[in-house]
Amino acid sequence: MSTTFSETWHRVSQARLSLLPTVSIHKQRFRGEDWYVLRDAYTQRFFRIRPMAYIFVSRLSHERTVDEVWRSCLDDFPQEAPGQEDAMQVLSQLHHSNLLHYRSKADSQAIFERYQTHRKREIGGQLLGFLYLRVPLWDPNAWLNRQRGVVEKWVSWPAAAVLTGVLMAGGLSAILNGERLWDQSQGLFAIDNLIWLYLCMAVMKMLHELGHAFVVKKFGGEVHTMGLMFLVFMPLPYVDATASWGFRSRHARALVGAAGILVELFLAALGAMVWASTGPGLVNSLAFNVMVIGSVSSLLFNGNPLLRFDAYYVLSDLLDIPNLYQKASQQWFYFADRYLLGSEKAESPARDRREWWHMTLYGLFSFFYRMLIVATILLFVTDQWFAVGVVFAFTTLIMLVVLPAKKWFTHLTGGAVYRNRRRAVLASLALVLVPAAVALWLPLPHAIRVPGMVEAIQYTRVTASSSGRLESVVVPSGTPVVPGQLLLVLASPELDWELDIARQQTLETRMLLSMALGSTLSDIVPLQQRLESLAARTAELGARREALEVRARHTGVWFSPQLNEKVGNWLPRGELLGEVVDNSRLRFTAVVSQEEANRLFRDRPQAGELRLMGQADHLVEARQLAVLPYQKQQLASSALGWSGGGSIPVRPDDPQGLSTVDTFYEVQAPMPEDQPGVAWHGMTGWLRIPMQYQSLYVQLETAFMQLLQKRYQL
Repeated sequence: MSTTFSETWHRVSQARLSLLPTVSIHKQRFRGEDWYVLRDAYTQRFFRIRPMAYIFVSRLSHERTVDEVWRSCLDDFPQEAPGQEDAMQVLSQLHHSNLLHYRSKADSQAIFERYQTHRKREIGGQLLGFLYLRVPLWDPNAWLNRQRGVVEKWVSWPAAAVLTGVLMAGGLSAILNGERLWDQSQGLFAIDNLIWLYLCMAVMKMLHELGHAFVVKKFGGEVHTMGLMFLVFMPLPYVDATASWGFRSRHARALVGAAGILVELFLAALGAMVWASTGPGLVNSLAFNVMVIGSVSSLLFNGNPLLRFDAYYVLSDLLDIPNLYQKASQQWFYFADRYLLGSEKAESPARDRREWWHMTLYGLFSFFYRMLIVATILLFVTDQWFAVGVVFAFTTLIMLVVLPAKKWFTHLTGGAVYRNRRRAVLASLALVLVPAAVALWLPLPHAIRVPGMVEAIQYTRVTASSSGRLESVVVPSGTPVVPGQLLLVLASPELDWELDIARQQTLETRMLLSMALGSTLSDIVPLQQRLESLAARTAELGARREALEVRARHTGVWFSPQLNEKVGNWLPRGELLGEVVDNSRLRFTAVVSQEEANRLFRDRPQAGELRLMGQADHLVEARQLAVLPYQKQQLASSALGWSGGGSIPVRPDDPQGLSTVDTFYEVQAPMPEDQPGVAWHGMTGWLRIPMQYQSLYVQLETAFMQLLQKRYQL
């Protein structure tokens, strides 16, 4: 509540104002309290006010001045009547909504000036939010009136039952095909799919908006605006469903907000069922796009109440807290004003303890989620259109830093902190200077955390040197072996046949050579050359025949967990059969990006901390770190890449999941013999390498410059 009197009251006190004749008023209940909704039937503008503001507004008339109306309210309700500042604020907002009628501009100059200020802020917000513009195109109200039968059919309890069944079936289809879903998602943003992705999104958004419009019509509202919104320069349809603000039932208002989400989820479920039951092709791709768009859009945007989209209005209606976002912001402004600046008269906008918690938690979570979304959109836009991304970054800086700083400065210089201005100024300076000093000059710990895997210093990947049918596995997997020990036996009848032919041809050639020595001397040289060729052929086939008996090359443990399942199958040459691993000497090999490797080469750390997967409670001290001074692009194991559940991006066209998107360096450290826990070849883990202490500013600057260099080559 503002103070009773205002220094600028004289500028509106003699104005004679009234509500427009087209304005109707009805009551709504929020959290057990009465509110009043003003609706202009001509422009479909709405405005919600509290009971005492309603009493003040309802008494406005050309027969009495604003001051006379206000004083009558003060006489009748001395404790609850709005202050002059509150009255001026209400009049300004009503003027902005075009709900007031006045005789001359001079009579309402102060209100008009406030409107102009508000309008400038609105236009400025639209300019700063140029990536989210709306262009109205059509009034669909008459067309919607002709669709009453469709509305009644689709907004009903039977339709809700069908929706529930489809959602359950679609969710089950996606879960049962989870691995296939993940594989196909890798090509979602492929060039040949982008046009289909956009068309699916446009059609779904059209149905999404019609869902809002149908529910508005179901409860007797009107929809007079339909057009295009340009979301990051991408045109998508929208409708104006603000008529729902005038509905008396909060559940009706919530259903209007949820309608678009339910439509998208319904389409996503249908898409999942079609996708799961079809093979590769256009229909399958379109169904996959619909499934992903409907689900991701609902989870991250429209269905997330932390953003001011559909779910936000649903939550606001269900909690009975109108303007939840603004009130949550006011709640945190109250915290700063009361406890940081020391304004003892500052009041929380919450009316009870429950509302206090709702506003506090919503303001906290929504702030961090919006920052995450803004950063994601900024990176996406900058990746696609660098110049636009720079402009977006500039406007984001203005909206998130400059405008709040200006508002804070205005508060510091206003009358609300007159009694505690000294503390307010000092606290504000400390709020800026102390973090700046800490960021600039305080050295802070800094470390690099990189993934890697345990490797045996001596291990052999045993492959089939010659193709053949697997006859038998002599040594079971997990058995210690010694050099030369037979591991498994392959058989190749074709190879035996070729070797027998080569031997017979050798005997034949020798006989012909013996005959040529006694009779035809001119045939001796060709026969000798043929004999040498056959000898080489026989030696090659013999070596391939010996390779069918696979033997261990060194001491270790033989691992071939799935080889018994292949007995009797034909194995091509080069297929991996297993590994012989000597676990007596192990090392940890970590994968380091180029940016992180630069700091390692500069600081040359000698030790780090290692935690193996599944043994997080055991800390292994890694000593004698060695950075290999050459780049690689092939991982030692697919378990480190995305396709194997790791964190390193790999190329989608590599079926083995070993080729990385970017080149990397390796850091190696011998595993200590007295390590806690158990380490085996192939185990993955994380290596933390402490670096030299640096200020937060230097760390952020380095990360930012590396980001510009890596992503934008600047």
